[in-house]
Amino acid sequence: MCRAVKMVEALWSEWTVGLRGGPAIADLDGRWGSRWRAGRQNELQWYSLRLEVIREIRKVAKAHRCSEEAAMHIVNLQQQQTGCSLDLFCKQLRANRKAKVVQLKR
Repeated sequence: MCRAVKMVEALWSEWTVGLRGGPAIADLDGRWGSRWRAGRQNELQWYSLRLEVIREIRKVAKAHRCSEEAAMHIVNLQQQQTGCSLDLFCKQLRANRKAKVVQLKR
Protein backbone atom coordinates (compact mmCIF):
# COMPACT_ATOMS: atom_id res chain seq x y z
CA MET A 1 0.00 0.00 0.00
CA CYS A 2 1.24 3.43 -0.96
CA ARG A 3 2.38 5.62 1.93
CA ALA A 4 2.08 8.73 -0.28
CA VAL A 5 -1.73 8.54 -0.39
CA LYS A 6 -3.05 11.53 1.55
CA MET A 7 -6.73 11.83 0.64
CA VAL A 8 -9.76 9.55 0.77
CA GLU A 9 -10.18 9.81 -3.01
CA ALA A 10 -6.67 8.50 -3.67
CA LEU A 11 -7.12 5.71 -1.10
CA TRP A 12 -10.34 4.69 -2.84
CA SER A 13 -8.52 4.57 -6.17
CA GLU A 14 -5.76 2.44 -4.70
CA TRP A 15 -8.34 0.14 -3.13
CA THR A 16 -10.55 -0.26 -6.20
CA VAL A 17 -8.35 0.10 -9.31
CA GLY A 18 -4.76 0.29 -8.07
CA LEU A 19 -2.16 3.04 -8.37
CA ARG A 20 0.48 3.50 -11.08
CA GLY A 21 -0.15 0.10 -12.62
CA GLY A 22 -0.18 -1.73 -9.29
CA PRO A 23 -2.93 -4.10 -8.27
CA ALA A 24 -6.06 -2.92 -6.49
CA ILE A 25 -6.12 -3.77 -2.79
CA ALA A 26 -9.58 -5.31 -3.29
CA ASP A 27 -8.12 -7.62 -5.96
CA LEU A 28 -5.27 -8.66 -3.67
CA ASP A 29 -7.77 -9.41 -0.92
CA GLY A 30 -9.99 -11.35 -3.30
CA ARG A 31 -7.17 -13.43 -4.67
CA TRP A 32 -4.92 -13.93 -1.64
CA GLY A 33 -7.05 -13.04 1.39
CA SER A 34 -4.81 -11.80 4.19
CA ARG A 35 -1.80 -13.81 2.97
CA TRP A 36 -0.48 -10.96 0.80
CA ARG A 37 0.13 -8.83 3.88
CA ALA A 38 0.96 -11.61 6.35
CA GLY A 39 4.23 -11.45 8.25
CA ARG A 40 4.63 -7.71 7.77
CA GLN A 41 3.39 -6.02 10.94
CA ASN A 42 3.65 -2.49 9.49
CA GLU A 43 1.54 -3.52 6.49
CA LEU A 44 -1.05 -5.17 8.74
CA GLN A 45 -1.45 -2.01 10.81
CA TRP A 46 -1.48 0.25 7.74
CA TYR A 47 -4.11 -1.91 6.04
CA SER A 48 -6.26 -2.12 9.16
CA LEU A 49 -6.28 1.64 9.64
CA ARG A 50 -7.04 2.39 5.98
CA LEU A 51 -9.82 -0.19 6.04
CA GLU A 52 -11.68 2.19 8.39
CA VAL A 53 -12.17 4.59 5.46
CA ILE A 54 -13.43 1.82 3.20
CA ARG A 55 -15.89 0.74 5.88
CA GLU A 56 -17.07 4.33 6.25
CA ILE A 57 -17.59 4.67 2.50
CA ARG A 58 -19.67 1.48 2.46
CA LYS A 59 -21.66 2.62 5.50
CA VAL A 60 -22.40 5.99 3.89
CA ALA A 61 -23.40 4.31 0.61
CA LYS A 62 -25.87 2.11 2.45
CA ALA A 63 -27.25 4.93 4.60
CA HIS A 64 -27.69 7.30 1.65
CA ARG A 65 -28.70 4.56 -0.78
CA CYS A 66 -26.09 5.71 -3.23
CA SER A 67 -23.15 4.18 -5.06
CA GLU A 68 -19.89 3.60 -3.24
CA GLU A 69 -18.31 6.10 -5.66
CA ALA A 70 -20.80 8.80 -4.57
CA ALA A 71 -20.25 7.85 -0.92
CA MET A 72 -16.50 8.14 -1.42
CA HIS A 73 -16.97 11.77 -2.49
CA ILE A 74 -19.01 12.43 0.66
CA VAL A 75 -16.34 10.89 2.88
CA ASN A 76 -13.59 12.71 0.96
CA LEU A 77 -15.40 15.99 1.64
CA GLN A 78 -15.65 15.07 5.34
CA GLN A 79 -11.90 14.61 5.47
CA GLN A 80 -11.33 17.94 3.73
CA GLN A 81 -13.71 19.73 6.09
CA THR A 82 -11.95 18.37 9.17
CA GLY A 83 -8.57 19.40 7.80
CA CYS A 84 -7.15 16.11 9.09
CA SER A 85 -4.42 14.07 7.52
CA LEU A 86 -5.60 10.72 6.18
CA ASP A 87 -3.92 8.99 9.11
CA LEU A 88 -5.72 11.10 11.71
CA PHE A 89 -9.00 10.80 9.80
CA CYS A 90 -8.67 6.98 9.85
CA LYS A 91 -7.97 7.04 13.58
CA GLN A 92 -11.00 9.25 14.22
CA LEU A 93 -13.24 6.92 12.22
CA ARG A 94 -11.94 3.95 14.24
CA ALA A 95 -12.50 5.75 17.54
CA ASN A 96 -16.05 6.71 16.50
CA ARG A 97 -16.84 3.14 15.40
CA LYS A 98 -15.52 1.68 18.67
CA ALA A 99 -17.47 4.24 20.73
CA LYS A 100 -20.69 3.25 18.94
CA VAL A 101 -20.02 -0.45 19.61
CA VAL A 102 -19.56 0.29 23.31
CA GLN A 103 -22.86 2.24 23.36
CA LEU A 104 -24.69 -0.63 21.67
CA LYS A 105 -23.43 -3.09 24.28
CA ARG A 106 -24.88 -1.03 27.14
